[in-house]
Amino acid sequence: MWICPETFLGKIWMFLWSLRTRVFILMLIAILSFGTGLQYWNYRMLFQNEVRLADDKHLVTAMHLAMSLSRYTRDVSLVFAHWGMEVSQADSARLAVEEHTYLTEAMDIDGFTILSADNTVEASYNLIGSDLPLPSEEVIEALRVGTNTSLHGVQISNLQRIGDDRYFILGYDLPDGQIAIGYLNVNYIKEVQERIQFGELGHAAIFDAAGVTVAHPVPAVEANMMNASGIPVVARMLNGETGVGQFFSPPMNADMIAGFTFVPETGWPVMVPQPLDELSASVEASLRTTNLFIIAVSLVLALFGWVMTRALVRPIHRFTTAGLEISKGNYLVDLPERESSSLEMWRLNQALKTMVEKIRTSNDRLQAALEIEEVENKRKSDFLIIASHELRNPLSGVVGMLSACKEMTDDPALTGYLEVADRSAMQLNTIVDEMTHYAEEQTDIAPISADSFNLGQEFSQLATIYGQQAEAAGLSFDFTPRPELDQVIVTDRYRLFQVIGNLLENAIKYTAAGGVTLDVALQPDADMMGEWLYVRVTDTGIGIEAEAMKRIFEPFFQVDGSYSRSYNGLGIGLAISKSIVDRLSGHLDCESEPGKGSSFHLHIPVQIISWR
Repeated sequence: MWICPETFLGKIWMFLWSLRTRVFILMLIAILSFGTGLQYWNYRMLFQNEVRLADDKHLVTAMHLAMSLSRYTRDVSLVFAHWGMEVSQADSARLAVEEHTYLTEAMDIDGFTILSADNTVEASYNLIGSDLPLPSEEVIEALRVGTNTSLHGVQISNLQRIGDDRYFILGYDLPDGQIAIGYLNVNYIKEVQERIQFGELGHAAIFDAAGVTVAHPVPAVEANMMNASGIPVVARMLNGETGVGQFFSPPMNADMIAGFTFVPETGWPVMVPQPLDELSASVEASLRTTNLFIIAVSLVLALFGWVMTRALVRPIHRFTTAGLEISKGNYLVDLPERESSSLEMWRLNQALKTMVEKIRTSNDRLQAALEIEEVENKRKSDFLIIASHELRNPLSGVVGMLSACKEMTDDPALTGYLEVADRSAMQLNTIVDEMTHYAEEQTDIAPISADSFNLGQEFSQLATIYGQQAEAAGLSFDFTPRPELDQVIVTDRYRLFQVIGNLLENAIKYTAAGGVTLDVALQPDADMMGEWLYVRVTDTGIGIEAEAMKRIFEPFFQVDGSYSRSYNGLGIGLAISKSIVDRLSGHLDCESEPGKGSSFHLHIPVQIISWR
């Protein structure tokens, strides 16, 4: 698709297609691609380093959290065991409870109950102003038979929902089958969990020995006491493993990295997770300044390439302009005496100067030769015209005398000789006519002269004349008049029928058997808003070879060029016809197959002035 350089889109296209712009864009893309690759490599390296740091940091934090909870559970168990013994042995249980209230408050124990061997409540105290219901019998029995010896004989249940709150149930065996039940809230555990934070969503997560969530960054997970034992990293903690792992967290809907361990005294899993996206965001934030720097450097280098390319393109543009002028025939272009932009440009300038000088010299010689050839051609054409006219006068006398002699003799032998002489004189007259027509076409002394005539009548007369010639040669002649041809057109009548006559004469001359067909039609021209006269002359003659088809419209070319050819003529009939057709703004084509005949197609623009 061609875009006009003068339009707005054309100017944009020329700007984008220029060497300067393309070098600028290519350098910008190359530098940005290199910078992008470098930044990707930096991102991978920094992200991996961030992950390694997170591994160490999260694991250490998880271990410290486990140690803190370990000390807390030991302190709670020591206080609870001491409290239970004091209360069970005191003369006044209530007085003993009141004396040790500050310790239980400090340890987040909200209530205290003493049960008999058959789980009957013997004493119950609470520090929150409301009674706390007993846990299930299964929990109480599990506390009675517990085997945890690391917490001063105190057993700790899994997380239980008591009323509207969540508690760990403490159990301590007393004499005579009694058991002390304590209600340990999760306030301290939650407070410790919230203080550990990495980024926006990186909080600690704490579970009980069954995998039930005790403290979690998502409040709904805590409130629903979600069992997370199915998460692989939680399962590893429940098995007593310590380490670092990556996993997908359904509550967070994100890939996480976490350091994890467990509390030895209680088996509580403890981990410190953080979304990997936060690590990625941290790395991207650290690379943002570098990205801006790379973009700035890319622009600077690309602009530098623009400037350098401009310096290189300037002489190329100058040489391109000079080349265009030379292609237009202007050999007086100004080239610099000395091109100093680069060695290559200097060599190109010198080569162009040498080439222009040689072309200028050759052009001068060529012009001189063309002028001489034109003069010689005119002299030849003038000679042909003069010779033709000079030959025509005595030739007419010869033809006239031969006709008179044939009328004056009755001798058959002499009459035969005179007929042979008459036919030879007529052939010579035809050759003289061809020479005259060719000379006139070469010198353009016969101008195109348009006149009006009836198309149907002229072709009917023409068909009659050449139909007789074809019949005399033993050939059929096919022409069917069409009603639509009965109209007056304007063109050069003489020249038109000169061409058609040449085509018909050739068709009859080169056809030994069969016939000749003449087709005539008028065809509309949608582009020119006019009409074309279409004429086709078809024969069943000798045909034309493919190689000869390329030269049939050249002057003096004959299909059979040997001296022993069977067909007379100078070989200029088709050349004259082609010249006339060109001057009439038409075109003449040929289709042929050796041994099967030829078909000539003539198209001439005409003007219709009346329909009948």
